[in-house]
Amino acid sequence: MIIVTVNDRLGTKAQIPCLASDPVKVFKAMVAARIGRAPHEIMLKRQGERPFKDFMTLEDYGVSNGVQLDLELDTGD
Repeated sequence: MIIVTVNDRLGTKAQIPCLASDPVKVFKAMVAARIGRAPHEIMLKRQGERPFKDFMTLEDYGVSNGVQLDLELDTGD
């Protein structure tokens, strides 16, 4: 079990417990439940990098305990 901090860059941070082997899609669902948004609107990435793909795992991206990810809302505009 690891704790990943998700920062919406507007002053709100949420700490989400998960497994490193969780797919990004499952992690997005956990984040969505915490912040009250639909999972398809959420884009996760490390600062300065490309958004994470849903089919890969957090471990594939090197996400470990204590890592902070940036959250952006992709509203389709």
